[in-house]
Amino acid sequence: MPLVILPVFIQAGQSLSDPVDCSAGPIIKITQPGAWTIDAPTGGPAALTFQTSSDGIMFNDVFDPAGNELSYVVIAGTGVIGMRLTTGWVKFRSGTRARPVPQIDLREFAVALDVAGTAPAGTNELRVRLLGGFAP
Repeated sequence: MPLVILPVFIQAGQSLSDPVDCSAGPIIKITQPGAWTIDAPTGGPAALTFQTSSDGIMFNDVFDPAGNELSYVVIAGTGVIGMRLTTGWVKFRSGTRARPVPQIDLREFAVALDVAGTAPAGTNELRVRLLGGFAP
């Protein structure tokens, strides 16, 4: 499975990362930083939540169909797998929409995209998958 690894940074004193273009394929793994700020009111690690954009300009918070904010627990120095998030542009947030948590120091994540089956840039290739009982 071909992968592309992209860095994502949350700057010291900030709760939201710069945008990163994840349109090359679904996010299949997030490697979390070696340290992470505690959310003082809860006493646990700040949640990791997301914003997404189709154009890299206008961003929206990410929620599931039931109306729950998509949130991961950050365990410093570990990886989260199995999500297969399909998105365009993405920002990482320390904390939640309602309670962002600024990070004390610079935090770096690594995002792995599954680029298998995607056309190389500039090929103008359209890939179509037919489902069902179509005969050649």
